[in-house]
Amino acid sequence: MRKIIFFDIDGTIFSHQKRSISEKVRQSIKKAKEKGYLCFIASGRPYGYIAENVKAIGFDGYVLANGANIKYREENLVTRYLNAKDVQELYMKVQKRDIEYVFQTTELCYLDESFLDILDFYKRFNIDFKNFCFSYQLEEVIEKTIKMEIRTHCIEDYEYALSCCSKFSVEEHREDFVLEVYDPHVSKATGILDVLKLLDISIDKSYCFGDGPNDIEMFQTVGHPFAMGNAIEAIKELAEDICLSVDEDGVAYKLEELFQEKGQ
Repeated sequence: MRKIIFFDIDGTIFSHQKRSISEKVRQSIKKAKEKGYLCFIASGRPYGYIAENVKAIGFDGYVLANGANIKYREENLVTRYLNAKDVQELYMKVQKRDIEYVFQTTELCYLDESFLDILDFYKRFNIDFKNFCFSYQLEEVIEKTIKMEIRTHCIEDYEYALSCCSKFSVEEHREDFVLEVYDPHVSKATGILDVLKLLDISIDKSYCFGDGPNDIEMFQTVGHPFAMGNAIEAIKELAEDICLSVDEDGVAYKLEELFQEKGQ
């Protein structure tokens, strides 16, 4: 029976303090693949935000945009688009307040070139900017949007934008005035269950590593959830075990321990 491991990115394999994925973590994931584990990214990010230093590891697949898009060996297995009418309505409402937004699709991300604030904000993260498009046909992009992100300039606009998102699920980043907007019927958990079903892998052969709020449903789904030492308490409470932090290469040490426990 095949085994599979799902990895969050930020705070799990990518260290914001070091601004990198350590070589020790890279090699441990490659070793897991050599030992027969399928290795997947499970992220709130769309594919357009996945940087080359993540892709270079050679993951077998991706659960993206909080479960809205699943890629397996570069093929889109599942794509769940947002309701175009709802996206149009949200876009029109936030545009009236000059609020910045990004349309995210299975490959690229679309935004106005005048949205300098959100572009500056993204420089803080490990994001591949070559997949950002500034010239596009609005109607065409809305039809293929799987997720949106909204960044406001003040708490008043933040609360306004949040009030416009009642038809969606929203991951709030209040400290940054950012909203991640996605389909209420998807999550990392639904995406993982899709992968397990499509690849005929049992839940007890599934593992994951994570640290943040959008990992909670993933931790409630896989057979063996491992929390990073830097994880929030809600994640640690759901974990089978707690690793060292991302800055201490927690993923690498836990994988080595896992290989020894399984005699592999």
